[in-house]
Amino acid sequence: MVISMSKRKRRTLMPMGTAGLLSFQTEESGGIKIKPWMVVAATIGVVTAEVIIRLI
Repeated sequence: MVISMSKRKRRTLMPMGTAGLLSFQTEESGGIKIKPWMVVAATIGVVTAEVIIRLI
């Protein structure tokens, strides 16, 4: 699929309020990197443990 040059030039510009969010995404910070699925798995594990503890 080829996009003509005129269509590429007609991009919708973001409002200036989003400029900080875009630059934040490109910055690399030193810290612990956790994958999203690990957060979901940990949450499900904690909820399951809480339910089991309540039933005992």
